[in-house]
Amino acid sequence: MRKLVGIGVGPGAADLLTLRALRYLQEADHIFIPINRGKSRAYDGVKEFVDDEKVIFLDFPMTEVTTAHYKKAFDAIDEATKAGELTCLLTLGDGTIYATLIEVLAAGDATDFETELVPGIPAFLAGINGVVESLTKKGESFLLTDHLDEAIPAVDTIALLKTTRAEESAARLQAAGYHLLYLEEIETERWVASADSARFAGRKQYMSLIIGRRRPWNMAAIQKHTRGRVRIL
Repeated sequence: MRKLVGIGVGPGAADLLTLRALRYLQEADHIFIPINRGKSRAYDGVKEFVDDEKVIFLDFPMTEVTTAHYKKAFDAIDEATKAGELTCLLTLGDGTIYATLIEVLAAGDATDFETELVPGIPAFLAGINGVVESLTKKGESFLLTDHLDEAIPAVDTIALLKTTRAEESAARLQAAGYHLLYLEEIETERWVASADSARFAGRKQYMSLIIGRRRPWNMAAIQKHTRGRVRIL
C-alpha cells in the first residue's frame, strides 16, 4: 500500500520541526510543498533537511483557493505515488487548522493510501510563546478564528488570524473590551509585535494575527523577554 503523510512544519523556523516530521522527510520518496508566486515558507523551513530531487511544488494562491485547486493537487500526489512509496505533503503551522493540507487530503479518493498527520506548531502558539505571555488560564474561554462575526462572542481570549484588515478588526475588538496584541511574521527576522493599535492598524500583512484578551498585556515584560528577537512597534 502507498502511504501519504501530511506534515505541519510550524511557523517556518527549522528548529521548530518535530523529530517525527524530520524522520518522514528523510524517508520520503516524494515531498509535495505548496508554493505561491514562487515563494514557499514551508520549503524555506525544511530545505536543509530534504533532497531537492524529491520536492514537487504545488501552486496555490494565498486567497480564493477553489475545490479545483485541491483536486488538482491530490491528483498530482496520486499520480506520483507508486505502490510501496511514501509521499509527504507539507503545510505551514498545523495541518488541521485552517490548512490547505487537510483540504487536499479530502479532495480525492484516498482509500488505497495509508494516511497519517504529523502535528505542527501553529503560529498563534509560536507567537504567544515567543513573547512569554499567557494565552488563556484555567477557567477562561478561548476562541480561534480567521474572521469576526457581526456579534463578537463573549469569550476571555480571541486569536484572530490573517489580519489583513487590522484597523477594522482592532476597532471592533477594542470596542468589545479586549486588550490587543498584534503579531506579524512570527519566527522570522521580520517578527513584529505591538499592543498599540494606532501603530499597527494600518498594516496589511497576511502573515499576522491579533490576540484579544480581557487581561491587559504587560508590554514592559514583553519588551524585556523579546529583546533582539522581536521588533516592538
